[in-house]
Order: sequence, then C-alpha cells, then structure tokens
Amino acid sequence: MNIPNAPLKGVFFIHFILSMWALQSPWLPSSYLYYNSIFLVTLLWSLHWQDSDEPVFMALVIDAISILLDIITISIYYQNTHNDKVRGIKFSAGMCILNLILRVVSVFILLKVFQERGGHYDNLGIPGIATGSRGTYDNIDYTGQQSVPKTTIDTTHEHSPDAMLPSYHNP
Repeated sequence: MNIPNAPLKGVFFIHFILSMWALQSPWLPSSYLYYNSIFLVTLLWSLHWQDSDEPVFMALVIDAISILLDIITISIYYQNTHNDKVRGIKFSAGMCILNLILRVVSVFILLKVFQERGGHYDNLGIPGIATGSRGTYDNIDYTGQQSVPKTTIDTTHEHSPDAMLPSYHNP
C-alpha cells in the first residue's frame, strides 16, 4: 500500500498531536499555539500543492525557526511546581520537549521532500553558502579568441565605414 505524501502526512500528524497535548496545560503562552498553527498550515499547503517546492520550503524554514522558539518558550515559561496539577504540567512539558526533539528530525524529512520536489538549497540566496549551479566566472573584458557559430555570409573582407551606407532620405 503506497500512501502519497507519506512523509509530509507523518510530520503533520506527529506535530499536530504533540502540539495539542502540549497545549493541554495553561503554562504555555499563546505564541506557542500561533507558530505551531502556522507550521501546520504550511504543511497542509505542502500537501495540497504537490508540484511546488515553495510550501515545503516555507514549512522547513518555520520548523527550523520553531526549534529556537520552542527552546526559548520552554526555558522561560516552564516552572517545576509541586502541587496537585503537577502531573498535567509535567505531561504537557514532556510533550512540548518531545515535539522539540522531533522537530530536528522533521527538518531533515522536509529537506528531503524539498529536494524531491526539485528545490535546490544551493540557490536560496543565503550569504555564505556556496552555489553549485553558477559555474565559473566569465571575464567579459577578455578580447581573445571567441567561438562564433559558422555562417554562410562572407565576412573575410574589410569594409570601410563610409562604403555603401544606406540612404535614409527619400529622393
């Protein structure tokens, strides 16, 4: 049984379930819901537009940025408390951390899907990343021998600049 877009669907459902479980406790800010929702929408966009690499690239970038955002969110908002609600908070924090760990895996999955759809990360325009598709530098000031396609027109004799100029006025 071959499921179309199985990697994207797997990434979507894993992050959807883990994000929802992480949001069961009120310790996470609304920004966590916001950037996870945007990530999930870009994954749905990737599933819908199967011929384009742009939605996958957007999901890849949002997923990579979300790694940093998850680290900041967990480090700022998680407080290990010892009261009756501690099991719900620990479960929520555990799902948030598991979602963070699986984000690293999903970045590589999205990068593979991006390449399969024809995307090239060598021409993204990011400074410092070498591009392999440009080739060598061609010096346009070089006046050496250039290859010219063969033609049937006789170009061997010299013409003076004044010889046989067309007439541009009416007689």
